[in-house]
Amino acid sequence: MSKSLLGLTALILAGAAGSAMAEDGTIQFTGQIISASCTMKDGNGGVVSNAGKTITVNLGAVSKDSLAGTAEGANIAAAKNINLVLDCANAIDGLNNVHVTFLPKVGTGSGLDATNNKLLKISGTAEGVGIGLFDASNQLINLADPMTKLSGALTIDKTDPNNIKGSANLNLRAAYVANGAAIKAGTANGTLPFVLNYD
Repeated sequence: MSKSLLGLTALILAGAAGSAMAEDGTIQFTGQIISASCTMKDGNGGVVSNAGKTITVNLGAVSKDSLAGTAEGANIAAAKNINLVLDCANAIDGLNNVHVTFLPKVGTGSGLDATNNKLLKISGTAEGVGIGLFDASNQLINLADPMTKLSGALTIDKTDPNNIKGSANLNLRAAYVANGAAIKAGTANGTLPFVLNYD
């Protein structure tokens, strides 16, 4: 038998073996893309800009001694409550929840702190500190985990059937958190993009 015929036979047998493999299971995806457009405000007075898409939270000026982890310092300082109020036009009747997923490494995001990747990396000249987000139960949100999200109930307003509206309140806190490295004074800003999804 020629080499070319042997090669062809091997390909046919390999294809037959592949097509005879049994499936162990199937994942089927369902969903929809909706045209909901949400604006937001901070119920605690954060400055809103960019047509209701950006909230600026001022963490203020913090002494590095308050973050030093000594008897006087607790590694966390300048905690600010953020009451994220979402108003969404063109919502879908039947949706019950809104979820915020944080994207620290995407686009304008500051990134993750190199020493403690649960924290948002600061942009500026300060060192030894990151920005931590805490949920309503005062638990640190792990920004390094892409599955981590902040969720809240979505209230649907069907007064105008041509423009069903949704609204939600999500509560969290932001604070400077010592990351374990030596603390150096300086500017300590951060940017944290996020996306919304609904179910």
